[in-house]
This record gives sequence, C-alpha cells and structure tokens, in this order.
Amino acid sequence: MATTSCDVAIVGAGLGGCFLALLLGRRGRHVVVVEQAPSVPSGGADFLKPPGLRVLARHGMAHLIERHGLRRDVIRYYHDGEPIKECRFPDGGFLIRPYRELVELIYASCAMEGVEFRFDASIDDIVIEDGHVEELALSNGDRLRAGVVIGADGTKSAVREALGIEQRTMPYERLLMRVATVPLSASVAQLNRLYFSSEGWLAYLYPINQDQARVFVGLPPEDDKEIFQDGIPALLDELKKFVTDSSDAFDFLQPATWQRIKVSSLRLSAYHKGNAALLGSAAFACHPMTGMGMSYTLHDAELLADVICAAGGDHELLDRLLYARYEPRRHAHRQLIDYGDALAATFRDRDAYLAAFRPDLHVHGEAAAALLPG
Repeated sequence: MATTSCDVAIVGAGLGGCFLALLLGRRGRHVVVVEQAPSVPSGGADFLKPPGLRVLARHGMAHLIERHGLRRDVIRYYHDGEPIKECRFPDGGFLIRPYRELVELIYASCAMEGVEFRFDASIDDIVIEDGHVEELALSNGDRLRAGVVIGADGTKSAVREALGIEQRTMPYERLLMRVATVPLSASVAQLNRLYFSSEGWLAYLYPINQDQARVFVGLPPEDDKEIFQDGIPALLDELKKFVTDSSDAFDFLQPATWQRIKVSSLRLSAYHKGNAALLGSAAFACHPMTGMGMSYTLHDAELLADVICAAGGDHELLDRLLYARYEPRRHAHRQLIDYGDALAATFRDRDAYLAAFRPDLHVHGEAAAALLPG
C-alpha cells in the first residue's frame, strides 16, 4: 500500500479522460489516470464531427487521428424506404474511426507527456472534507491525493455519487438499440445511410474501416423480444420493409452477433463541487442520433484544462473558475439533450422529424462553439 500525491487525478480512461490528461501533461501537470478496466475502454461512438476535429487540430492531434480513418461528408436519411434528406458536413466532413482506436492513440500520446495510468484499479472510497475531495482509496489498497479530481468515469460515476450531485436519468423507453459489426458491403462503403420507419424502427449502416461495417438497429422493446427470440430471419423480414438501398448488407447479418444497448439521457444540477468536476458521460448523456457527444466532450476537456491550469493549485480560484467557465457548459449540453429528445420522439413521422432537424446542432455544433474560450 502506498500514498501518491499528484496535481490532477482523473477517474476514467475514455476519450474525455485521456484527452484531458494529455492537455494537462503537456502543461507540466503531474496527472494520474485511474481506470477500473485492464485497458482503455472499447465502448463508444465511432464518429468525430467537425467541432471535435477542430479541437484536435488546435492541439496538433488531427493528423494522427485522421490517419487510417474514413472521411465522409454526407449522411442520407430515409423514411419508410424513401430518401427524405441529405445532411452535408463542411470543412472536410466528419471522421469515422473505431472508438477504441481513437482513445488508444490519445493514450499513447499521454505516455510521452509523463501521464501515469493505473489500470485494473477501481475506487473503493472517496474521502471528502469541507467540500473538497481529499483522497481516493483504490481497490488495491493504494491511496491517491490530488489537488484536482475529475470524474470521467461514465454514466455510473463513482465521483458523481460521492459528490452527491443531483441527477436526472431518462431512459428512451420506446427505442431499444442493438449493434453488430459485420463485413463491409458495397452500398455501405459508398454512403452512410440512416433509415427510419413509421413502425418505430431505425437502422444505421456505416463503415468503420476498409473491411468492416457497423449496423445499428433500433426498435420498440416489445418487438425486440419477439424478433431476437425468433432469430435473424425475423429481423431481416422487418428490415426489408424499410431498408432499401443497403439490401446487399442483409446477407452479412445472418451470422452477426448483436449487442443490446439501453440508451438514456442524463442531466445534472451541477458539474463541479469544490476541487472536483465531471466530464463526458459522467456529466451528460444525449441520444446518439445527435452524433455530437464526443465533440462536446473534447470541447469540455479543453475548457477544463484551461481552468485547472489558470487556477494554479488555488482551490478557491479553481472553484470560482469552474463556476464561471465550466458550469455554463450545462446550457450547451441541455440544448443538445433536448435536441436528441426531439429526434427520438419524431423519427416515426417524416414531417415531424424534418421539422425537428437542426443543422446548427447536428452539423456545425454552434451551440458548443459559442461557449469556447477565445
């Protein structure tokens, strides 16, 4: 058992935690990242839209991230099999890169900045005194004392629970998601296509590299139990009703292994308390139809790094700066969450969905950009 002191302790080695660690390490801070898994997490979105790519470019990471990634500038939307909209992305479009690969690249860059990672280390206790986190007790018996603590540990955040911050989680009960990784077909290689049906189904097909594709299927929970008990032929029968220009992918769905995903929104009453702050899905969660979660998290990490460095170890100044510069992010996130709610509520109805669609939030990320420093 040992006690380690550091400038910043980050709980969670996902995209937000690793990127914040990198930015702080580059500025000479002693950073320790604690991750309960044996390696960086593998579960997350595969998309970086222009706002997130701009953040990476500001920190010299764009070339590294884009290498071997797939650039796309159009998503075509369908309703009941008919094309209804093409969403075009400016500035070179968006990047598709499997989440784990993306995080591993940032993690590898952290090593060059002296960031310390502790894997297979969960949090047993968080000691709080006078409103400040004094110590983290790890599962292996070690203790960690940090000037600043960041909870980047997901929707079931131990840091958030210890801080006692009020949360509101709203499951999207009418839509259950399943995902599979399959061989790449010609239609999926050509274009990202998102299909909706009046029956409450959706299907999103896109490539993740030169050989593989990701297929997301969303469906009402009552259909999920029946369809996946009966097997893939029942699923294909349903998809054929509304998936038109991607039919060459159907053969690859026969042997696919489907992972079930429950999707919820998450809103908090505050993003920090004393010397501790929350980041990424520990702070907010929106419907994946927005496609902006990772871009907003990169923005948030950039802002947190600026605030932590500006505070210079002064706890009172840190608290004031977090309140003035980081707490306003809740407004930007609330807009995005509300937008995701609107998309999830309207996709069955063609006209209602088109009326709810907002290019400023879906493509440009203007709500996030408006709150960036500088």
